[in-house]
Amino acid sequence: MMKQLNNEINIELEKNERLDDLQCKNLKLVQNKTQYCFSTDAVLLANFVHAKRKDVLVDLCSGSGVVAILTLSKNNLQKVYGIELQKNMYDLAQKNAKLNHLTHKLQFINEKIQNSLEFFEKNSIDVVTANPPYEKVEGHFLSDNEHMNACKYETHLTLNELIKVASDLLKFGGKFYLVHKSTRLAEIITTLKQYKLEPKVIQFVQPKKLINSNVVLIETVKKGKNGLVIKPTLIINNDDGTYTDEFKKIYKGE
Repeated sequence: MMKQLNNEINIELEKNERLDDLQCKNLKLVQNKTQYCFSTDAVLLANFVHAKRKDVLVDLCSGSGVVAILTLSKNNLQKVYGIELQKNMYDLAQKNAKLNHLTHKLQFINEKIQNSLEFFEKNSIDVVTANPPYEKVEGHFLSDNEHMNACKYETHLTLNELIKVASDLLKFGGKFYLVHKSTRLAEIITTLKQYKLEPKVIQFVQPKKLINSNVVLIETVKKGKNGLVIKPTLIINNDDGTYTDEFKKIYKGE
């Protein structure tokens, strides 16, 4: 199946693939309906990141490339790298970089996150982002679908390993942006501090006004000074299930 975009590029969609509109600067994303598809968390993370045009950014656990693509576009970055373990997701990320004419600025690497320093010098990166698997393996019954397990559970990468890699990559004063599960915040902060990543900004996210936060966004600075800002909580849905005006502005890149 062939789809034409803006009379400029033909994209061949494989079986079960679909073409989604990211509703931001005419960006599109190919996803496979039978595999893991990005959630609102990825959009929130990309909007949460503040980077300078000259910054080099590395996105860990890139998936189909949505965080890397949105972050690059929103911050007008000139060099972004994404690291993704699973070959099927890496292939989609490559396709999405080509689809959005970003191959000169955006490069994906098919490798374990733990091996990131094989590709980058230690203490050399300005910004690192991550939307990793949220759940520990312990206490959960995993399915037979290894792909989905790897996307949801820490089967190939623990929180400790992720944060250590982020710290190793970042230069002094570099920033690490993380989206994760709110219930693991105490563990996250402890681990961040262990690896000299000082939490500077935290924003909680709630599905609805009277429902507890399920997601948290965190900005840290490597070897940064103490001082933490808690931003106003972001509510995703109104009581009737529609998106709030605040989230719609984020989703549409306003």
